[in-house]
Amino acid sequence: MARYLFAFEVVSTGSKGEFSWNAATEEEAREQVQAKIADFEFTEVEDIRVGDLLATKETTGDQYYECEGCSA
Repeated sequence: MARYLFAFEVVSTGSKGEFSWNAATEEEAREQVQAKIADFEFTEVEDIRVGDLLATKETTGDQYYECEGCSA
């Protein structure tokens, strides 16, 4: 399992940002993160364009990462 950080854009407004998601693969993370970004941006899934993968961090071992509830 890893945490994948993606760039994204809200198509209707041109707003850009970054969002991360835990998943087994980059493809899985990319599919799932779009809906979560849409939820946080109060828009439709189709209005979110997930862009480049910016970083990947392993989530196993003694490394620290914030859960959604901790960072929201």
